[in-house]
Amino acid sequence: MSRRLTAAQQALAEDGLRFVQPTIAVFVRRNPDLRASIRRVDMEQVAQVAVCMAAFTFDPKKSKPTTYFGSAIRHALYRAVLTQQKQDGRYIPTDTILDPPTNVARTRAEMRAMKALRSLSAYDRRLLEDRLIEQVTLEQLSSEQRCDPRTIGKRVQRAIEKLRQVESDLP
Repeated sequence: MSRRLTAAQQALAEDGLRFVQPTIAVFVRRNPDLRASIRRVDMEQVAQVAVCMAAFTFDPKKSKPTTYFGSAIRHALYRAVLTQQKQDGRYIPTDTILDPPTNVARTRAEMRAMKALRSLSAYDRRLLEDRLIEQVTLEQLSSEQRCDPRTIGKRVQRAIEKLRQVESDLP
């Protein structure tokens, strides 16, 4: 269901865009502990969407535009950054799995497994990492990727089959 802004709401949203940069600057300054996650979020895009959504519900009788739009932007930024922080905390960087410090005692089977993992796409590696190592449920993965849990299950199965095929083809 898509809604369209009326002319008045559109003018209000365009006027509300002037609050984007100052609100982002204050948000970044007040949240130094979130800087790592802030860098990975398109802050301006999130803020602009928040302004458009706030234009639908703004009531001049109840609030001032500076308060209302600033609050809407700030809340949207918090949601986006905290979601990113949660995702960042869940992942083990694949670089540490694929290129760990050299270990002379690696077995031949470990070397074959690492070669097979390197042949998978980044998406497949991340999907297997989430599902098999981190034990993330299909429902959680499907909500993050906005698709059906059965689709995620099929993707996991395909990635496992690819991994088995590549491993069996190795010398």
